[in-house]
Amino acid sequence: MEKKWMLLTCFFSMLTLISSIICSSLVFYNEKARTDVNSNKVLKANNIYKNTSIIYNQSNTLNLSSLTPGYTLEQTFSITNNNSNTIKYKIEWQNITSTWNYNENNNAHPEEFIYSLACTNGERISNKQMPTDTNDLLIIDELELKTNKSNDCTLTIKFTSTGNDQSYNLNKSFRGTYKVIIKE
Repeated sequence: MEKKWMLLTCFFSMLTLISSIICSSLVFYNEKARTDVNSNKVLKANNIYKNTSIIYNQSNTLNLSSLTPGYTLEQTFSITNNNSNTIKYKIEWQNITSTWNYNENNNAHPEEFIYSLACTNGERISNKQMPTDTNDLLIIDELELKTNKSNDCTLTIKFTSTGNDQSYNLNKSFRGTYKVIIKE
């Protein structure tokens, strides 16, 4: 009878060990598959931040041309921190090409081409001039996001209407990317 109990104990011990290994493997491969599927939407600075995701609801690359006064564009994105620690990040412009600058046309008024940023965590920038070259690419810096929190942001781009003739700014173009960058 004692041998029977010992065999049953060994059997259930082995069964528990095998099921633990299988469950651990499933968790690992499930996380890997989720990251692979969303690879174009997951941004990580290093392994510490592998559970931080940035989802751009539209393309974060802008290619704007032939704008008219009153033009408005809204883009939304979200940053989610599923890490066990607070993350720091910034948002900046990259790869800017613009004809909205004074260098190419002394009659240009780049101050009429502006952007605003509003985020659910309370961060806000209002009516800042769109970048026209490689200067002033930083949108916002030193943002923090606590563990298991999200921050939803809306970037609004406008060609403001002054009510006067603005033909000097017609046929202007802007190309660039806004990007969330996780800091180490």
